[in-house]
Amino acid sequence: IIIGEYEAQSIALGLENIMPPRPITHDLLLNMLETLDAKIERVIISDLRSNTYYAIIQVRSQARMYDIDARPSDAIALA
Repeated sequence: IIIGEYEAQSIALGLENIMPPRPITHDLLLNMLETLDAKIERVIISDLRSNTYYAIIQVRSQARMYDIDARPSDAIALA
């Protein structure tokens, strides 16, 4: 799976437990999920079509589960 420089940086920051001075986009999305009392349950690399990978982020909010289409790199960065 090929990922962009921004996504790679976001993943690296998370792996190193480095908090930037201001939230980056992935942090913003995680903050929104937390505020809405939602949680990422899992990330699934769901498909490969025409040399393009697809992912699903499964999010639980209250008693419901939602499948959200995502690029694999964004899904991994959020996980």
